[in-house]
Amino acid sequence: MALYATERIDDAVSLTRSLLFPFDGGLWARLAVVVFVLGFGSGGNVTSLGSNTPSAGSSAGSTAPVTDVTVEPGSVSIASEVVAVLVAIAVVLGLAWLVLAWLGAILEFVFVEGLSNRSVAIRRGLGRHWGRGLRLFGFRLAVLAVSLALFGAATLALFWDPITTALGGGSVTISDAQIFVGIATLLFVGALVGLPAIAVHWLTTQLVVPVMLARDSGVLSAWRELLAAVRTQWKQFGAYLLVAIGLRIATTVAVGIVLAIVGVVLAIPFLIVGLLVGLGAIAGGTVTVPLVVGVALLAVAFVLVLALASAVVHVPIESFHRYFALLIVGDFESDFDVLGEIRPSLATDTER
Repeated sequence: MALYATERIDDAVSLTRSLLFPFDGGLWARLAVVVFVLGFGSGGNVTSLGSNTPSAGSSAGSTAPVTDVTVEPGSVSIASEVVAVLVAIAVVLGLAWLVLAWLGAILEFVFVEGLSNRSVAIRRGLGRHWGRGLRLFGFRLAVLAVSLALFGAATLALFWDPITTALGGGSVTISDAQIFVGIATLLFVGALVGLPAIAVHWLTTQLVVPVMLARDSGVLSAWRELLAAVRTQWKQFGAYLLVAIGLRIATTVAVGIVLAIVGVVLAIPFLIVGLLVGLGAIAGGTVTVPLVVGVALLAVAFVLVLALASAVVHVPIESFHRYFALLIVGDFESDFDVLGEIRPSLATDTER
């Protein structure tokens, strides 16, 4: 039995090459905008250290030296204006991420449609796919909310004593053993919760989105249809996972090298400005609101410039990966195909 995944790599390369070359600046610019917004569609987990395990220093017969870190209430003083600014910045960044994530959910369909039509129309696509994008956005938020809730509940259960002690105004003493156990536990819980969420997000983006577009269905119904096809072709699906992960690792390493060089070049002017601002703060001896705002804006500007450069580099990479997924999902079931006339024939078509 031939495996679709091994036969579709060259087809994905050919489709990507024919889309992007001869070079069309307008098409590349629109694709870069789409890839740029899609890059902000995922969030991260914020973890904290702590432990409610007994102190290693209290164990009988312990001969290893133990270093305890004690945090007393009021030992760290930050001006209320600075706290207010930091909270405002966090709120603004959170709202900006929500907007970009919502737009990114719509642009998933614009991207797939553009790859199929060989032309990207962002404005018309936003109007045409806002309903599908809203459903996808809601699904992604639900997955993220469930993951964060599980991680938060596990964190509270593990570290209830130091958290409640700190909130009650008491001092919290953390040993080196507790720090190690806390880090290891949080990493394990994060992986246990985060990896399934990442897998669901990735498979939804790569395989469910084209099913939603082809079948004009919602996220859950598209998932049910895809799983029905996967159950009958689980070997093909397993091969796709292995090949897709291998391709993603290879392209990530290659792009990472390129972006590392680009990042160093782009960081030089930002570092110069940052050093000047930092030296001014050291000379002044105080942390002021304008300083916090200036540093935050400088950091945001650098991230945006690096993200734009990354988007241009990722245009051919993401186009290739998405073409590969579109070819595979159409091979699973002809009703899932969105490529139409540009789909290359498969040698095993006559056997199916």
